[in-house]
Amino acid sequence: MDLDQLIGRASGLAGGAGAALLKQLQHVRVPGAGQASTTDDPEVAARRWRAVTVLREPADVAAQPPAPLAALGDRVEVRVTPAPGDRGTELAARYRGTPSEDEVGTLRAALRESKALLEVGEVLRMEPQPHGHRAATPQGAALEGAAEAAPREGVL
Repeated sequence: MDLDQLIGRASGLAGGAGAALLKQLQHVRVPGAGQASTTDDPEVAARRWRAVTVLREPADVAAQPPAPLAALGDRVEVRVTPAPGDRGTELAARYRGTPSEDEVGTLRAALRESKALLEVGEVLRMEPQPHGHRAATPQGAALEGAAEAAPREGVL
């Protein structure tokens, strides 16, 4: 096996390991901060409202659903309420039926993108990177895997 094949295999394994590590970190209980909903019964956790706080007035947010949420159509319920402490608006959504794990990730990503669109006017992307691509190392592949899973699974 030549060096390029060895680096390719190591990069693939490291990318998978980065995504798996991110998934495991969701189950870690932080003292004083409660417990992640991912440890709940899957049926209950899937039906939970997912929410983001948007620094806009409720009337601005309620006027029209942001494009990422509108793309999900009738499958989701959207709730717009004033955020606690007069800190903007709480934009919440959940699936009408019981969603799959992939659909929950899609909803989380849509909420994050909606928040960015409402507050900034665009969704900032990591790709393409202005400095080029990361080196094909196991650490670079692990970081790529974690960054790819982050919008759907959690925050790095």
